[in-house]
Amino acid sequence: MRLFPSLTLLLTSASLYAAPLPIDPLWKSETFRRSVTASYGIDSRIEPVITADEASYLGDSAKAMADGDRAKAIAILKDSSLLVQSAAMQFNLASLQFESGDATACIEHFEAALKLYPNFRDAHRNLAIVLIQAGKVDAAQPHLDHALALGSMDGTTLGLLAYARAVKGNHQAALDAYRLAQLTQPDERQWQLGEAQSLLALNHAREAADLVQGMLKKTPEEMNLWRLQADAWMALEDNQHAITDLEIVYRTGTLDANATLTLAHLCVQDDLPDLALERYRSALTAIEPAPAIRALEGIELFLSREDWTHGKEMVTILDQSDFYRKAFDLEKGEKSLVSRMVRARAILELETGDRASGAKQLEDWTRREPLDGAALILLARFRSESNQTPEAEMLLEQAERIPESSADAYYDHARIRIGASDYEKGLELLRKSQEIRPRESLAQYIVAIQALIGGSPSEF
Repeated sequence: MRLFPSLTLLLTSASLYAAPLPIDPLWKSETFRRSVTASYGIDSRIEPVITADEASYLGDSAKAMADGDRAKAIAILKDSSLLVQSAAMQFNLASLQFESGDATACIEHFEAALKLYPNFRDAHRNLAIVLIQAGKVDAAQPHLDHALALGSMDGTTLGLLAYARAVKGNHQAALDAYRLAQLTQPDERQWQLGEAQSLLALNHAREAADLVQGMLKKTPEEMNLWRLQADAWMALEDNQHAITDLEIVYRTGTLDANATLTLAHLCVQDDLPDLALERYRSALTAIEPAPAIRALEGIELFLSREDWTHGKEMVTILDQSDFYRKAFDLEKGEKSLVSRMVRARAILELETGDRASGAKQLEDWTRREPLDGAALILLARFRSESNQTPEAEMLLEQAERIPESSADAYYDHARIRIGASDYEKGLELLRKSQEIRPRESLAQYIVAIQALIGGSPSEF
């Protein structure tokens, strides 16, 4: 009996872009800049009519801007006695502050404009832009909706609306909005990236891969595209192409530790253990190392393939890191992570070192944590392989009383009873395991045992 079961992949956080891609590049886009500055004009159908006095101040401010003096342009509007009652002046002042990078003042004056004129379409839209820039997507959503209801169908409004929906996990709505945004802004990369990511989220990986491939032909230097395409290949279970894409990014030095660890996982699955270990080492020794749970996955992947050598090297790397020593500390570490590490260390000892030492590690841990069912089962497997059947069964009976481990414990216990030709007891235990966690393979096994002892399969 193997001490360590095969892992089922995909592993945690395998996707590189589970959340929407960063929106920040949009703010530097020429398309975006034009769309915002174009809203300086006032549309009398849906925005306030400008009085002669307001027009005078706005004209003076515009002249100062034409002369390149933004500070003067802002001062003209701020110092005007008309500002407190002029939605148009509040809007233009906020727009100037937006370009100056003063987000707090900008939000204040857009909100003032909306209090004076609630249906000020471009004020809603531009306020939403500033709020999204500030990471306040929830606050921006109603302003985007209002702008859309008032007829704002430009690419910026639709694209940001798509982004807000993607953040909320409404991927179909996001996909629809991203595609609409590209009708008026077909060259805006953020909307194209958003469309690709929405397709991925909706399990249309092939369409996403095709879209990203087309983008890469134009801008192969964009590392985000290679990473996004790798996500598509992973969804298509095409590890080789995913590895190639991530290696391209890795060799530019821009692949973060978590993504590098994903690359290493893929290498293990594709039978490239030496390359995998190199990438693990990079991810685990980075200035900002990969999360402890993902480091554990790397060890467990090697163990599931009975690659004890690389598994031991991984443990050595972790032992040399202050970050990981703290994460797996018996006293201070998260219990579930510590338990998995204890089991991994014990397996390596049992398979390659002092078997008695490995068993003692498990004994010490289960005395400390008697409700760690997985550790009890592992220790029972060792006892069973060492022909210590009564001890193994006692451990399994203990694990059977723990809800998280009962199904596996009943199954292991059944295997021991069946191995001892106690088919009736084995069948009883198998049925208990199946009742807790039904699976087709176990159902077939139960039928086979039932047939072996001469009963009717229909009894199950």
